[in-house]
Amino acid sequence: MSTIKLIISDLHLADGDAILDGFGDYQQSALEGLLNVASGRNKLGPYGYHEANPFSQADDVELVINGDGFDFLATPAYETKRITNAPIALEKLEKIITAHRPFFEALRHFIDRPGRHVTFITGNHDLELCLQDVQGRIWEAMGLEHLSSALKFCPTPSYRPLPDVYVEHGNEYDFWNQVAQGFWDEQDVPENAPHSSNLRTITLSAGSQYFQHASLPLSLRYPYLDHFEPSMNSIRQIALLCLLDPEIVMETARRVMELLSEPRKALTNLAPGEERIPAKLFEQAMVDFAAFQQDTAARKTNWTEPPSMENTQAQGDAATEFTMLRDALAGYPQGVIPDVPLQGAVAAICRPSTYMMGEGVATGMHNVLSGNPELRYAIAGHTHMVRIDPINNGTQAYLNTGTWTRRLALPAPGEMTPALVEWLRQPDWQNVPLRDVTQLTFAMVNASANGPSRASLCVWEGGSKGSYRILA
Repeated sequence: MSTIKLIISDLHLADGDAILDGFGDYQQSALEGLLNVASGRNKLGPYGYHEANPFSQADDVELVINGDGFDFLATPAYETKRITNAPIALEKLEKIITAHRPFFEALRHFIDRPGRHVTFITGNHDLELCLQDVQGRIWEAMGLEHLSSALKFCPTPSYRPLPDVYVEHGNEYDFWNQVAQGFWDEQDVPENAPHSSNLRTITLSAGSQYFQHASLPLSLRYPYLDHFEPSMNSIRQIALLCLLDPEIVMETARRVMELLSEPRKALTNLAPGEERIPAKLFEQAMVDFAAFQQDTAARKTNWTEPPSMENTQAQGDAATEFTMLRDALAGYPQGVIPDVPLQGAVAAICRPSTYMMGEGVATGMHNVLSGNPELRYAIAGHTHMVRIDPINNGTQAYLNTGTWTRRLALPAPGEMTPALVEWLRQPDWQNVPLRDVTQLTFAMVNASANGPSRASLCVWEGGSKGSYRILA
């Protein structure tokens, strides 16, 4: 018997909002093309990257949506007092279904073929998939009987679709987006597991609380911040906005301070007028964000740094980055004025840097492989950045499948012009001057009854009539 596992992540279906929804017509067309090929209905697209369709000979093909397939956080209503529950989740899910009926139809069309099935794994944006009512509504949206074996929801943070393949979303290695203590029990099954009707309320992670309460205005006003490739960390985002929009930095700091165990006033050490001096605003905003991190750490008793993370070096790197950014902003001691060029400072802020959340996920997955020599592959998402790390002399590999959402290249120094800086200040999401580097990536794992798995990282190109290309 031959089997193929297709693993994708971070589709981020929301309510159809042009800014926050990650799954548009471009992604839908590609998914339909991929699933048509995976069902064995289509042989080759016009690009001809593969000589034969391996799916036509596969007895079993499973599509694994590895977390953040749906984006409940980006779907209103917001402000859920640090929790969500079944009624809130169903209200959001109904909006997602209404906006994305072709998605559910494509999945149903795929599993209508014998030997094809779909598995959902939870991510930090769709923990609601562990709610029984949510699962039932998704079955209904696909026109399936409840508990159909063609569609299942993984009740654990990790999934072993094959003996030598390990899959998880990756947020458990992210300080901000690790799920709250008590969500998973000692056997990695949700407390009051999803097949039970007892699980009704979910405590949101600190990162989810921050998104819904504090940073949502940033995502709506400056959506490119969530789409940069490589990803831009939060300290650089704040530095950039201290130049471009100090008012939104002050508002975000105020909202962050409301999330503390004992809320307090934001930016208390700024003298009158200093909020218009970017370096001063940046320093004090970072003091408040550090206080939020410390307060969160005091409440997170289930967090431990992944082994092998160099904490001392990471702290030193963060201090160096802070100093560099403050120095870049220090050229505006009287505040930003229209006739003073900003492109030098903006270019310094946009310079690519190590994305520590991505390093944390990679470290966690490396440790999974090192602790399980029977594994050949560990596959994650969450970071939105494609990655392939061979380890242990190439006998094992960590793969990250990236995201299907829009990705925009960080502007290089030579691309930084006054016009681009002005667009960054007042972005028009319908006319984006940044280079589009979106890749519709997925992992394809082939296995037979008598042999080890073979995994490739692939990209889909050409829409509904396209084909896939193997990246590595």
